[in-house]
Order: sequence, then structure tokens, then C-alpha cells
Amino acid sequence: MGDGTKAVGEPLLRILHPSDFSRASRIAFAHALKIALLAKAELEIVHVQPHRIDSEKDVHWTEFPGVRSTLARWKILPADAKIEEVATTGLRIKKVLNAESDPLEAKVRYCAEQPPDLLVLAVYQRDGISRWLHKPVTEPLARRVRAMTLFVPSQCEGFIAPANGAVKLRRILIPVDHEPDAQAALEEAYFLVTGLGCAEIEFRLLHSGFFDALRGNTTERVLHSAHCPVLAVPAKSD
Repeated sequence: MGDGTKAVGEPLLRILHPSDFSRASRIAFAHALKIALLAKAELEIVHVQPHRIDSEKDVHWTEFPGVRSTLARWKILPADAKIEEVATTGLRIKKVLNAESDPLEAKVRYCAEQPPDLLVLAVYQRDGISRWLHKPVTEPLARRVRAMTLFVPSQCEGFIAPANGAVKLRRILIPVDHEPDAQAALEEAYFLVTGLGCAEIEFRLLHSGFFDALRGNTTERVLHSAHCPVLAVPAKSD
């Protein structure tokens, strides 16, 4: 991996989930939380939005996705659990509120200062004029940070059930080509399913002929039409 990224097979210690508090982000949050819970990792939830302290338009901490309430719904903690009880699960939670005007640049700087082992991002699959009207953040963020990234499309429920935390992963498709070497992607996919405790998983290798592991537009084209989560593993730097 390049500078600031974890070596293949190393445990996930820092998982970063940027959230805009939307439904799509709540689904991505469930994936981030489940992976962090099983890895006993630190989960950082970051929200970037210009706000004024004590203003009616201010963003409050209560707007962040609820870790305790989710763990209670998953039967990990009791419904009346105190904040201190989250640590008994092995989780470390950090919620970050950033008031900078540019969400993309703010997140890029944050990741540069504190490189994550895994990014978990919601993907908005916009088409036509809607795509032109909304400045993209997710794909440029992953491309510039170059950390392993789990993209969760807004049009799918993914492989972690938000209602109970159940893992619903059955098969993984891995595009391969001569360049770049797909070994890292194969190994990270294996470590992911092992960490999730999946008993039986079908791995399928697809020779794509043009897969570029985030070096061009191929991954982004896949994201715009995918109906399932996509794990992107950056190619190793020379």
C-alpha cells in the first residue's frame, strides 16, 4: 500500500465514516459499526457542515447516528446502557463535527492528519441533471485519500441488516487483470469475510480487462451502476 495505508492483512484499527445524516449514510453507518464492533476498532463518525454555535441552524451531537441505540437494537447492549458501557464491547467511538465550508477538502485534510485503515462511504448514484447539480464528494475523497474503502450505494441495503446487525454476505465478485496485481484485493476480501464470521462465501474472479483499482474512472463507473456494496483496495505503490 502507499504511504499512510495499512499493510494487507493488518487488523483494522481506525475506521472512518463520514456522515451527512441521510438514510443512505445510516445504512453505511450500520456497516461501519458492525465491522468496527467485530474488529474491536476505533470508529470515527465525521460530519462536515458550516454551522453557528447556539444558532437555530446549528448541528447538534444528537443528530449523529446513535451508537448505543443501534447496539441495543442489535441486542449487544441493554436498552438503558450508559455511554461508558460501549467500551465494554471493545469499541472506541469518536464523533467529529467540522464547520469548514468545503466538505471534500475538510475530509481530505482530516484523513491526511489521521489516516484511516478503512473508509466507509455512502454513494449517491445520481444521473442526468441531478449528477451535474450536486458536487461529488464520495469518489473524489476515496481517490485522494487512497485508503481501502467500502462504498455502500444508496439504492441498496448492503450486507449488514440495520435492524438487527445480521450479516447477509453470500458471494463476492472480484475483477482481476494483469495490472494492477489483484492479490491485495483477494486477501483483503478474505480478511473481511473472516472478520465478519461468514461461514460460507462464494468468491468469483472476473477478468475485466480494464480494472484500474482507483487509478482512473473504472471504479467510479462501477459505483454508479452497482446494486451492492463495493470494496476498493488501492493498488500498491512502487
